[in-house]
Order: sequence, then C-alpha cells, then structure tokens
Amino acid sequence: MSGIYFHIPFCKQLCHYCAFHKSISLQAKDEMLDCLKQELKLRKNYLGEPLIRTIYFGGGTPSVYQPKEIQSLIDEVAKYFKIHSNAEITLEANPDDLTKSYLQALQKTSVNRLSVGIQSFHDEDLILMNRRHTGKEAFDAIRRAQDFGFGNISVDQIYGVPGLSMEKWKKNLDLVFELDIQHISSYHLMYDPNTIFSKKLEKGQLVEMDEEESFKQFNYLIDSAKKHGFIHYEISNFSKEGFISKHNSSYWKQEKYLGIGPSAHSYNLKEREWNIDNNYKYIKAIKEKTAFSEKEELSEVDCFNDFVMTSLRTYWGLNLELVRENFGEKFYQHCLIESKKYLRSAHLRQEGNSIILNDKGVFISNDIMSDFFLLKEE
Repeated sequence: MSGIYFHIPFCKQLCHYCAFHKSISLQAKDEMLDCLKQELKLRKNYLGEPLIRTIYFGGGTPSVYQPKEIQSLIDEVAKYFKIHSNAEITLEANPDDLTKSYLQALQKTSVNRLSVGIQSFHDEDLILMNRRHTGKEAFDAIRRAQDFGFGNISVDQIYGVPGLSMEKWKKNLDLVFELDIQHISSYHLMYDPNTIFSKKLEKGQLVEMDEEESFKQFNYLIDSAKKHGFIHYEISNFSKEGFISKHNSSYWKQEKYLGIGPSAHSYNLKEREWNIDNNYKYIKAIKEKTAFSEKEELSEVDCFNDFVMTSLRTYWGLNLELVRENFGEKFYQHCLIESKKYLRSAHLRQEGNSIILNDKGVFISNDIMSDFFLLKEE
C-alpha cells in the first residue's frame, strides 16, 4: 500500500523558524487547488498500484483551505486510486483556524486525524516564533476538536527555544498531557538557512540554547511521555497504543508515496522525485504540461543509506538480517563493524536481529547514522 502527500504552500503569517516552502500571499489559492488536482491526474500511474492507505495534507498551512476544498482533493484521489476503507487521512492545522464552524464542516469530510501546530503554550514563545495564536487559543482549539468527535489528534511542540526554561517546558508538556491527545511530535528548534531565526542568530539577536540544557529538555520529554503511556516510536514522535502515524511510518518503512504540490517529494522504491519549489513556476508548468519536477535514480548504496537512516530513527531499529537479505554480506558486515563502538558506549542496544538507538543515542542520532552511511565509490 502507498500514501499520498499534498503540500499546501500557503500561510497567513510567516513563522520565524520555518524552512518549508510557503507563501504568505493567498492570491493563487484557487488556481493552486486546480493544479493540485491536475498533477494528481498527470501522475496517477507513478505508484504502480491503486491502493492508498494514507493521505496527508501538510504545508504550509493546509487549513487555509475550507473543509469542502480539502474534501474535493480527497474525492480527486478516489478518481484514480482505491482508498483503503481504514485509510488514515491527516490534516495539519493552525489552532486559530479550528473554529466551531470550521470543525463542524470538517466533521463532514473524510479527514479522521488532525495534526495541530501548537509549538508552545507560552505567549512570549509564540510571539518570538511569530505564531498567529495564543496559548489559550491552542488549548481551546484541541478541546473544541475533541468535542466535535476528533479522537486522533497530534500536537507539535518545540524545545530548545531561546528563553524556554525547564519550568516552562514542563508546563507545556503538563498541558499536552492534560488534553489527553493521542500523538506528540516534538522537535528541537533548528536554525535552518534563510529563516528569520538563522539571520537573527548571525546578528547576535538570538542566543542558541546550551546543548546540555536542550538535552535535559529532550530527556524530560522522553521520560514524561513514557510515564503518560506514550510509545517513543521515532526520534521526534510519541504515540498512544494504536495511534502511531501511519503516513509518517510509511516514510520510515521505505514504502512508496506520491507527493503532490510545489516542493513535494515522491518515492517509488526506484527513484526519488521532487517538485519545483516555486508557486508561480509550478502553476505555469502544470498548466502548460511542461516539466515541474526533477528526479534521481537510486543506486544500491543510496538505497542502503536511506534504509539505515529511516530504520535507525525508529523504535523497531535497523534489522541486520534485512540488511543481509536486501543488500548482501558486504553491507551486513559493515553494519556489524560500525555498531560495535556504539553498543559498547550504550548509545545502541541489540534486540534479536535489530540494533536500536537508546535514549542517549537518540540525541546524537545524526552522528551515528553518518558513521553507518557508505559512499558510492566504496
């Protein structure tokens, strides 16, 4: 089974930390909706199979579209694919978009999972990040969604934010647990190039949080989430039993997916493809039926590196027997050698045929993965 991702490249306001492709001009919103449908038609054969297990609306801010417009995209998927009867259909939304009228209309669509960008319940943090909502609005939005029957809700939280004390971080998580939601995605603040935060950091207008303090906040997140019944199933993701994100898990399990919209990525096990990250150029290309994406055919080493990276991110880990089966003895022996020092240092542990990151290994996961990667000339 496969998944479909729609990238909705519009935001009403620019968050200072965000590096994703988006536009704060909504002028092309209607035109974009038509082009998303057209791209879906043009690429209906990309996955090579008709059964869709997940549909995910990400961005940007997908909730800039009204529920009937979101449903029109789901209906368009159903024209070219068979949607699984138990498909997970996720909509990312800003808290201030989840009004009573919006949720009432959304309740009538096929959307059955919400991913709500809260980031923090502290107004001073939200102002620093240039978010549109307040902490109270975020809390009330979740309660309102629950009142309308949404029982599969994920919230985003960011730690490592300048000025975010441990006391404030604990209060953020206390409120998350009080809401009794099913899923948490929590990320360390990144200073990605060309973001307002990265420019402020360069000018000395922001001071990056000390690594040790960030590590403490991450460890507290892990411990407290586990105490409240969450499974830490991926580096940045925690879920209650039965609520692991099916869509995101498809990325980590090397399943096929089709990305629709500007900057969206696709993967069909043989090649990766990515769309133009410019709204005007994307719309023009779709209308004129000219090239709107680039692609890369994957070598065996590329596939191995992807398998390592996605597997080590998760709680099921890197299965060494699958490495041997899919890539051969050379790759298997390479993994055995690279894993030894991290097993000794307790950054990794071995369970059966799999090697898995321990909590302290998660914090240096990029370094560990890099050591496992192979170069093409090897």
